[in-house]
Amino acid sequence: MKLGLQRLHYIDVLNCIAIIFVLLLHSSQLAHFGTLKDSNFIITEIMQCLFIPAVYIFFMNSGATLLDYRDKYDTKTFYKKRLKRVLIPFLFWSAFYYLFNSRFHSFPGPIFQENIGIKNFLEQFLNNNINNLFWFFYSIIALYVVTPVFSVLAKEHRNVLFGMVVIYFIFTDLLTYLGKLININFLTKFIDQPLLTSSFLGYFIIGYLIKENYFNRRHENILILVGFLCLLLNILNVLTGLKYSFLGNVGPFLYSVGLYILIKRLVNHTNYSYKIAQWLSGSSLGIYILHPIFYAIFDKLIYKTSAGNWKDYLITLNSPLHIFLMPFVVYIVIAIPLHYLKKLKLVKTIIP
Repeated sequence: MKLGLQRLHYIDVLNCIAIIFVLLLHSSQLAHFGTLKDSNFIITEIMQCLFIPAVYIFFMNSGATLLDYRDKYDTKTFYKKRLKRVLIPFLFWSAFYYLFNSRFHSFPGPIFQENIGIKNFLEQFLNNNINNLFWFFYSIIALYVVTPVFSVLAKEHRNVLFGMVVIYFIFTDLLTYLGKLININFLTKFIDQPLLTSSFLGYFIIGYLIKENYFNRRHENILILVGFLCLLLNILNVLTGLKYSFLGNVGPFLYSVGLYILIKRLVNHTNYSYKIAQWLSGSSLGIYILHPIFYAIFDKLIYKTSAGNWKDYLITLNSPLHIFLMPFVVYIVIAIPLHYLKKLKLVKTIIP
Protein backbone atom coordinates (compact mmCIF):
# COMPACT_ATOMS: atom_id res chain seq x y z
CA MET A 1 0.00 0.00 0.00
CA LYS A 2 1.42 3.35 -1.03
CA LEU A 3 0.92 6.92 -0.10
CA GLY A 4 2.74 8.87 -2.77
CA LEU A 5 6.18 7.25 -2.84
CA GLN A 6 6.03 6.06 0.76
CA ARG A 7 4.96 2.48 1.31
CA LEU A 8 3.01 1.88 4.48
CA HIS A 9 4.65 -1.31 5.69
CA TYR A 10 2.29 -1.72 8.60
CA ILE A 11 -0.59 -2.02 6.10
CA ASP A 12 1.18 -4.94 4.43
CA VAL A 13 1.82 -6.62 7.77
CA LEU A 14 -1.76 -6.10 8.89
CA ASN A 15 -3.09 -7.50 5.62
CA CYS A 16 -1.08 -10.68 6.22
CA ILE A 17 -2.19 -10.90 9.84
CA ALA A 18 -5.83 -10.27 8.92
CA ILE A 19 -6.02 -13.11 6.39
CA ILE A 20 -4.27 -15.51 8.78
CA PHE A 21 -6.85 -14.51 11.41
CA VAL A 22 -9.61 -15.23 8.87
CA LEU A 23 -8.18 -18.69 8.21
CA LEU A 24 -7.94 -19.43 11.94
CA LEU A 25 -11.47 -18.17 12.59
CA HIS A 26 -12.77 -20.48 9.88
CA SER A 27 -10.78 -23.49 11.04
CA SER A 28 -12.16 -23.11 14.57
CA GLN A 29 -15.85 -23.31 13.65
CA LEU A 30 -16.26 -26.01 16.30
CA ALA A 31 -16.87 -23.05 18.62
CA HIS A 32 -20.21 -22.48 16.86
CA PHE A 33 -21.27 -26.05 16.18
CA GLY A 34 -19.69 -28.17 18.92
CA THR A 35 -20.39 -28.73 22.60
CA LEU A 36 -18.40 -29.01 25.82
CA LYS A 37 -18.14 -32.73 25.11
CA ASP A 38 -15.73 -31.95 22.25
CA SER A 39 -12.12 -31.95 23.44
CA ASN A 40 -11.18 -28.76 21.55
CA PHE A 41 -14.40 -26.83 22.07
CA ILE A 42 -13.03 -24.37 24.66
CA ILE A 43 -9.83 -23.69 22.73
CA THR A 44 -11.81 -22.92 19.57
CA GLU A 45 -14.00 -20.51 21.54
CA ILE A 46 -10.85 -18.75 22.74
CA MET A 47 -9.55 -18.68 19.16
CA GLN A 48 -12.74 -16.93 18.11
CA CYS A 49 -12.03 -14.26 20.74
CA LEU A 50 -8.39 -13.86 19.70
CA PHE A 51 -8.87 -13.69 15.94
CA ILE A 52 -12.16 -11.80 15.67
CA PRO A 53 -10.44 -8.58 14.39
CA ALA A 54 -9.75 -10.39 11.08
CA VAL A 55 -12.04 -8.65 8.59
CA TYR A 56 -12.26 -5.50 10.71
CA ILE A 57 -8.54 -5.03 10.02
CA PHE A 58 -9.31 -5.11 6.29
CA PHE A 59 -11.91 -2.38 6.78
CA MET A 60 -9.43 -0.24 8.74
CA ASN A 61 -6.75 -0.74 6.09
CA SER A 62 -9.23 0.29 3.40
CA GLY A 63 -10.08 3.49 5.25
CA ALA A 64 -6.41 4.22 5.84
CA THR A 65 -5.57 4.00 2.16
CA LEU A 66 -8.73 5.37 0.55
CA LEU A 67 -10.28 8.18 2.59
CA ASP A 68 -7.68 10.63 1.28
CA TYR A 69 -7.91 9.42 -2.32
CA ARG A 70 -8.49 13.03 -3.46
CA ASP A 71 -4.75 13.66 -2.89
CA LYS A 72 -3.98 11.14 -5.65
CA TYR A 73 -6.81 11.16 -8.20
CA ASP A 74 -10.35 12.35 -8.86
CA THR A 75 -13.58 10.63 -7.88
CA LYS A 76 -14.17 9.16 -11.34
CA THR A 77 -10.78 7.44 -11.20
CA PHE A 78 -11.51 6.28 -7.66
CA TYR A 79 -14.70 4.52 -8.74
CA LYS A 80 -12.99 2.98 -11.80
CA LYS A 81 -10.26 1.53 -9.61
CA ARG A 82 -12.73 0.15 -7.06
CA LEU A 83 -14.90 -1.32 -9.82
CA LYS A 84 -11.94 -3.17 -11.25
CA ARG A 85 -10.55 -4.33 -7.92
CA VAL A 86 -13.69 -5.46 -6.11
CA LEU A 87 -16.89 -5.52 -8.16
CA ILE A 88 -15.60 -7.62 -11.06
CA PRO A 89 -14.06 -10.32 -8.79
CA PHE A 90 -17.20 -10.25 -6.62
CA LEU A 91 -19.48 -10.97 -9.57
CA PHE A 92 -17.17 -13.58 -11.10
CA TRP A 93 -16.65 -15.57 -7.91
CA SER A 94 -20.31 -15.35 -6.95
CA ALA A 95 -21.16 -16.99 -10.28
CA PHE A 96 -18.36 -19.51 -9.83
CA TYR A 97 -19.44 -20.54 -6.33
CA TYR A 98 -23.08 -20.69 -7.42
CA LEU A 99 -22.19 -23.40 -9.94
CA PHE A 100 -19.57 -25.02 -7.71
CA ASN A 101 -22.02 -25.27 -4.84
CA SER A 102 -24.48 -27.22 -6.98
CA ARG A 103 -22.13 -30.21 -6.98
CA PHE A 104 -19.68 -29.84 -4.11
CA HIS A 105 -19.78 -29.04 -0.42
CA SER A 106 -17.26 -26.70 1.22
CA PHE A 107 -17.24 -25.03 4.61
CA PRO A 108 -17.51 -22.41 5.96
CA GLY A 109 -19.19 -20.01 3.57
CA PRO A 110 -20.47 -21.65 0.37
CA ILE A 111 -24.13 -22.69 0.48
CA PHE A 112 -25.24 -25.79 -1.42
CA GLN A 113 -27.46 -24.91 -4.41
CA GLU A 114 -30.21 -27.09 -5.85
CA ASN A 115 -32.47 -25.04 -8.13
CA ILE A 116 -29.93 -23.72 -10.62
CA GLY A 117 -31.16 -20.91 -12.84
CA ILE A 118 -30.72 -17.23 -13.63
CA LYS A 119 -33.64 -16.05 -11.48
CA ASN A 120 -32.51 -18.23 -8.59
CA PHE A 121 -28.96 -16.93 -8.96
CA LEU A 122 -30.15 -13.34 -8.75
CA GLU A 123 -32.25 -14.09 -5.68
CA GLN A 124 -29.40 -15.87 -3.95
CA PHE A 125 -26.89 -13.20 -4.95
CA LEU A 126 -29.04 -10.35 -3.67
CA ASN A 127 -29.44 -12.10 -0.31
CA ASN A 128 -25.83 -13.30 0.14
CA ASN A 129 -26.95 -16.92 -0.10
CA ILE A 130 -24.20 -18.13 -2.42
CA ASN A 131 -21.12 -17.80 -0.25
CA ASN A 132 -21.96 -16.08 3.02
CA LEU A 133 -18.31 -15.17 3.55
CA PHE A 134 -18.89 -12.65 0.78
CA TRP A 135 -20.70 -10.39 3.27
CA PHE A 136 -17.38 -8.58 3.20
CA PHE A 137 -17.90 -7.59 -0.44
CA TYR A 138 -21.39 -6.21 0.15
CA SER A 139 -20.07 -4.13 3.05
CA ILE A 140 -16.90 -2.84 1.41
CA ILE A 141 -18.79 -1.86 -1.76
CA ALA A 142 -21.22 0.14 0.37
CA LEU A 143 -18.26 1.88 1.98
CA TYR A 144 -16.75 2.65 -1.43
CA VAL A 145 -20.03 4.23 -2.54
CA VAL A 146 -19.97 6.74 0.34
CA THR A 147 -16.20 7.28 0.46
CA PRO A 148 -16.34 10.46 -1.70
CA VAL A 149 -18.74 11.99 0.84
CA PHE A 150 -16.58 11.28 3.88
CA SER A 151 -13.32 12.04 2.06
CA VAL A 152 -14.36 15.70 2.01
CA LEU A 153 -13.97 15.69 5.80
CA ALA A 154 -10.57 13.96 5.75
CA LYS A 155 -8.28 16.97 5.83
CA GLU A 156 -10.09 19.80 7.59
CA HIS A 157 -12.71 18.07 9.70
CA ARG A 158 -11.09 15.08 11.37
CA ASN A 159 -12.82 15.87 14.66
CA VAL A 160 -16.12 15.35 12.85
CA LEU A 161 -14.87 12.00 11.58
CA PHE A 162 -13.86 11.02 15.10
CA GLY A 163 -17.30 12.03 16.35
CA MET A 164 -18.80 9.65 13.81
CA VAL A 165 -16.55 6.86 15.10
CA VAL A 166 -17.75 7.52 18.65
CA ILE A 167 -21.38 7.38 17.52
CA TYR A 168 -20.68 4.16 15.65
CA PHE A 169 -19.08 2.59 18.75
CA ILE A 170 -21.95 3.67 20.99
CA PHE A 171 -24.60 2.14 18.75
CA THR A 172 -22.80 -1.04 17.69
CA ASP A 173 -20.87 -2.04 20.82
CA LEU A 174 -21.74 0.00 23.90
CA LEU A 175 -25.55 -0.09 23.70
CA THR A 176 -25.47 -3.77 22.81
CA TYR A 177 -23.35 -4.50 25.89
CA LEU A 178 -25.47 -2.37 28.24
CA GLY A 179 -28.69 -3.76 26.81
CA LYS A 180 -27.64 -7.35 27.45
CA LEU A 181 -26.35 -6.39 30.89
CA ILE A 182 -29.65 -4.93 32.10
CA ASN A 183 -31.91 -6.86 29.72
CA ILE A 184 -33.21 -3.89 27.73
CA ASN A 185 -33.20 -3.70 23.94
CA PHE A 186 -31.83 -0.25 23.18
CA LEU A 187 -31.36 -0.89 19.48
CA THR A 188 -34.92 -0.60 18.22
CA LYS A 189 -35.50 0.44 14.60
CA PHE A 190 -36.07 4.00 15.84
CA ILE A 191 -32.77 4.22 17.73
CA ASP A 192 -30.37 2.20 15.58
CA GLN A 193 -29.76 4.62 12.72
CA PRO A 194 -28.22 2.83 9.71
CA LEU A 195 -26.55 5.95 8.30
CA LEU A 196 -23.82 5.81 10.94
CA THR A 197 -23.90 2.21 12.14
CA SER A 198 -24.11 0.03 9.04
CA SER A 199 -21.37 -1.32 6.77
CA PHE A 200 -18.67 -1.02 9.45
CA LEU A 201 -18.16 2.68 8.84
CA GLY A 202 -16.49 3.17 12.24
CA TYR A 203 -13.66 0.79 11.35
CA PHE A 204 -13.22 2.41 7.95
CA ILE A 205 -12.89 5.91 9.40
CA ILE A 206 -10.72 5.04 12.39
CA GLY A 207 -8.25 3.27 10.12
CA TYR A 208 -7.69 6.60 8.40
CA LEU A 209 -7.44 8.52 11.68
CA ILE A 210 -4.84 6.06 12.99
CA LYS A 211 -2.79 6.41 9.81
CA GLU A 212 -2.86 10.19 10.17
CA ASN A 213 -1.72 9.96 13.83
CA TYR A 214 -4.91 11.63 15.02
CA PHE A 215 -4.42 10.11 18.49
CA ASN A 216 -1.47 11.15 20.63
CA ARG A 217 0.73 8.59 22.34
CA ARG A 218 -1.26 8.67 25.57
CA HIS A 219 -4.55 8.16 23.81
CA GLU A 220 -3.10 5.32 21.78
CA ASN A 221 -1.85 3.64 24.96
CA ILE A 222 -5.33 3.91 26.47
CA LEU A 223 -6.91 2.38 23.37
CA ILE A 224 -4.41 -0.49 23.41
CA LEU A 225 -4.94 -1.20 27.11
CA VAL A 226 -8.73 -0.97 26.93
CA GLY A 227 -8.73 -3.07 23.77
CA PHE A 228 -6.80 -5.90 25.37
CA LEU A 229 -8.95 -5.61 28.49
CA CYS A 230 -11.94 -6.30 26.23
CA LEU A 231 -10.13 -9.34 24.86
CA LEU A 232 -9.44 -10.55 28.41
CA LEU A 233 -13.10 -10.14 29.35
CA ASN A 234 -14.16 -12.21 26.35
CA ILE A 235 -11.69 -14.97 27.21
CA LEU A 236 -12.81 -14.97 30.85
CA ASN A 237 -16.38 -15.20 29.61
CA VAL A 238 -15.47 -18.39 27.77
CA LEU A 239 -13.49 -19.87 30.68
CA THR A 240 -16.31 -19.20 33.16
CA GLY A 241 -18.87 -20.91 30.95
CA LEU A 242 -20.72 -17.72 29.90
CA LYS A 243 -22.18 -17.46 33.41
CA TYR A 244 -21.56 -13.79 34.15
CA SER A 245 -23.45 -11.19 32.14
CA PHE A 246 -20.89 -8.43 32.76
CA LEU A 247 -18.28 -10.54 30.93
CA GLY A 248 -20.46 -11.33 27.94
CA ASN A 249 -21.36 -9.36 24.83
CA VAL A 250 -18.19 -7.26 24.82
CA GLY A 251 -17.99 -6.06 21.23
CA PRO A 252 -14.90 -6.41 19.01
CA PHE A 253 -14.39 -2.73 18.17
CA LEU A 254 -11.98 -1.66 20.93
CA TYR A 255 -9.92 -4.85 20.81
CA SER A 256 -9.63 -4.58 17.01
CA VAL A 257 -8.56 -0.93 17.22
CA GLY A 258 -6.10 -1.56 20.05
CA LEU A 259 -4.48 -4.46 18.20
CA TYR A 260 -4.30 -2.39 15.01
CA ILE A 261 -2.54 0.49 16.77
CA LEU A 262 -0.11 -1.85 18.53
CA ILE A 263 0.92 -3.59 15.31
CA LYS A 264 1.31 -0.27 13.49
CA ARG A 265 3.53 0.99 16.29
CA LEU A 266 5.67 -2.15 16.35
CA VAL A 267 6.15 -2.14 12.59
CA ASN A 268 6.98 1.56 12.40
CA HIS A 269 9.60 1.22 15.15
CA THR A 270 11.35 -1.78 13.63
CA ASN A 271 14.25 -1.43 11.20
CA TYR A 272 13.14 -4.10 8.75
CA SER A 273 12.29 -3.93 5.06
CA TYR A 274 9.15 -6.10 5.32
CA LYS A 275 9.65 -7.33 1.76
CA ILE A 276 8.12 -10.70 2.64
CA ALA A 277 4.99 -9.00 4.02
CA GLN A 278 4.81 -6.83 0.91
CA TRP A 279 5.21 -9.94 -1.25
CA LEU A 280 2.49 -11.87 0.56
CA SER A 281 0.09 -9.01 1.19
CA GLY A 282 -1.13 -8.93 -2.39
CA SER A 283 -2.50 -12.47 -2.08
CA SER A 284 -4.82 -11.74 0.86
CA LEU A 285 -8.02 -11.13 -1.11
CA GLY A 286 -7.37 -14.18 -3.26
CA ILE A 287 -6.89 -16.33 -0.18
CA TYR A 288 -10.12 -14.97 1.28
CA ILE A 289 -11.99 -15.93 -1.88
CA LEU A 290 -10.44 -19.35 -2.45
CA HIS A 291 -9.81 -20.82 1.00
CA PRO A 292 -13.18 -22.62 1.44
CA ILE A 293 -12.34 -24.78 -1.60
CA PHE A 294 -8.89 -25.60 -0.26
CA TYR A 295 -10.30 -26.33 3.19
CA ALA A 296 -12.65 -28.82 1.53
CA ILE A 297 -9.75 -30.41 -0.36
CA PHE A 298 -7.68 -30.67 2.83
CA ASP A 299 -10.52 -32.35 4.73
CA LYS A 300 -11.26 -34.71 1.85
CA LEU A 301 -7.62 -35.78 1.57
CA ILE A 302 -6.98 -36.14 5.29
CA TYR A 303 -10.35 -37.23 6.68
CA LYS A 304 -12.19 -38.57 3.60
CA THR A 305 -15.24 -36.48 4.47
CA SER A 306 -16.94 -33.19 3.65
CA ALA A 307 -19.53 -30.80 5.03
CA GLY A 308 -22.12 -32.70 2.99
CA ASN A 309 -21.92 -35.45 5.62
CA TRP A 310 -22.44 -33.18 8.59
CA LYS A 311 -22.46 -35.78 11.34
CA ASP A 312 -19.01 -37.06 10.38
CA TYR A 313 -17.81 -33.55 9.61
CA LEU A 314 -18.45 -32.45 13.19
CA ILE A 315 -15.78 -34.96 14.21
CA THR A 316 -13.42 -33.36 11.68
CA LEU A 317 -14.09 -29.91 13.17
CA ASN A 318 -12.71 -31.21 16.47
CA SER A 319 -9.46 -32.44 14.92
CA PRO A 320 -6.24 -30.58 15.87
CA LEU A 321 -4.99 -30.90 12.30
CA HIS A 322 -8.10 -29.20 10.99
CA ILE A 323 -8.01 -26.47 13.64
CA PHE A 324 -4.31 -25.64 13.87
CA LEU A 325 -2.45 -27.02 10.84
CA MET A 326 -4.89 -26.57 7.96
CA PRO A 327 -4.95 -22.72 8.03
CA PHE A 328 -1.19 -22.45 7.56
CA VAL A 329 -1.00 -25.21 4.96
CA VAL A 330 -3.76 -23.55 2.94
CA TYR A 331 -2.16 -20.12 3.32
CA ILE A 332 1.11 -21.37 1.81
CA VAL A 333 -0.57 -23.48 -0.88
CA ILE A 334 -2.60 -20.50 -2.13
CA ALA A 335 -0.31 -17.51 -1.44
CA ILE A 336 2.87 -18.62 -3.20
CA PRO A 337 1.38 -19.80 -6.54
CA LEU A 338 -1.09 -16.90 -6.55
CA HIS A 339 1.72 -14.37 -6.32
CA TYR A 340 3.13 -15.61 -9.64
CA LEU A 341 -0.22 -16.35 -11.30
CA LYS A 342 -1.29 -12.74 -10.75
CA LYS A 343 1.29 -11.72 -13.32
CA LEU A 344 -1.23 -13.02 -15.86
CA LYS A 345 -3.75 -10.32 -16.80
CA LEU A 346 -6.77 -12.63 -16.62
CA VAL A 347 -5.88 -13.90 -13.14
CA LYS A 348 -5.22 -10.40 -11.90
CA THR A 349 -8.64 -9.31 -13.17
CA ILE A 350 -10.55 -11.95 -11.21
CA ILE A 351 -8.17 -12.03 -8.20
CA PRO A 352 -6.73 -8.52 -7.78
